[in-house]
Amino acid sequence: MTTQFKVTFLAAAILIVVIIPTTAAELTYKEYARETEAWRRGFLLGIAQYLSTVAQPDEEPPYLVRTAYQRCLSGVSDSTLVRHMDTYVARNVPSSTEPMIRIALRAFFDLCRSEIDKVQSPKRSPSR
Repeated sequence: MTTQFKVTFLAAAILIVVIIPTTAAELTYKEYARETEAWRRGFLLGIAQYLSTVAQPDEEPPYLVRTAYQRCLSGVSDSTLVRHMDTYVARNVPSSTEPMIRIALRAFFDLCRSEIDKVQSPKRSPSR
């Protein structure tokens, strides 16, 4: 029984570490759109929570962009996220092979643009 548990555990670990992240990265909008409403809401809600919790790779304290996402996404429902995604995709038709995560990040940036613009410092004009 111990050997069977080890094999099952190893198979689950491989699935979690290798297969699932690869599948998520390769998910396209076409595949996303075929999923159920509940699945799409959960997918986008997970990305929204990630953006509200984890600082962007190039961000330094006090993490202003993350804070802007927190303010923007704090009261947004999961069904609103799906509606915004659908609207965003209708305006900006993605390539059939483009990963859904990239489309979702651009859609969330679009949704939260006003909050993000508030925290980003204006670029200085070059001195003469």
